[in-house]
Amino acid sequence: MKKSVSWFFSCSLLTISIVNSAFGGPWPRKQGAGFVQLGFSTIGYNKVYDDSGEKTPIFTNVRDNVLQLYADYGLTDLATVTASVPFKFLSATPSQLALSPVATKVTNSGIGDIDLLLRYNWFVVEGYAFSSEILFGLPTGSDNDPNGLWLGDGEFNTAFRLSVGKSFHPQSYFISADLAYNIRGGEFSDEVWYNIEFGYGFFEHRLLLILLLSGKESASTVPSRNITAASLGFSTNNQEYTAIIPKLLFKIDDRLGVSASFGTATHGRNIAGGFVFAGGIFYSF
Repeated sequence: MKKSVSWFFSCSLLTISIVNSAFGGPWPRKQGAGFVQLGFSTIGYNKVYDDSGEKTPIFTNVRDNVLQLYADYGLTDLATVTASVPFKFLSATPSQLALSPVATKVTNSGIGDIDLLLRYNWFVVEGYAFSSEILFGLPTGSDNDPNGLWLGDGEFNTAFRLSVGKSFHPQSYFISADLAYNIRGGEFSDEVWYNIEFGYGFFEHRLLLILLLSGKESASTVPSRNITAASLGFSTNNQEYTAIIPKLLFKIDDRLGVSASFGTATHGRNIAGGFVFAGGIFYSF
């Protein structure tokens, strides 16, 4: 009997990162104002970055699709709450049966881990904005699939983030950056997250082009333990990556719009070695 592909969940984290990339940055919502997006992303791959950062074949064709609802709402002019709820559709099919961790095509689907966030804006002065955030990652996705197609990681985590940005209004561009420390539960290593984002608007701000540099680094130097039959060395611990993500947002009118993005890791550890494509429809109120 083949052992499970329990590295799958760690490989899918880049997908979640791209779908979750922030729309608000350090700028708060006005009290009573909000933003809702229904997004979809997909990644297919047969190679992963292993624990040493090398791209390694897994002899399995993996597909990770995510349908995600994202929403934020201004509690006050300074405080904004955010929720992100993913629904995942996972599959793995052996490409070389003798070497694959699965003997036949396997699938799993369901709700993933939900993220809740509170952002507080300390000031907005002459286009400069500075905010702090606390994020709670809830273990709502199952982590007990017999084939290792995990929908969640089974741990509660708390992240603290500082975010700064500059809007050059009335010019149509902005830049923002953030740095976060993620405290993970159980035996998982803590993480450092970072993002740098630049955006430029066209056609009276109806079209926005964004370039995002996003990354994650493990706070531990201890190697991940091997957990697959082929000792491939993947786990939900010690994930690292640097990704470049171009994004496009188009406003159909003052409230409704669509988004599209794609990205891949330029450096990775225990994550998928493929391209992520994402899109969505959003509504502001």
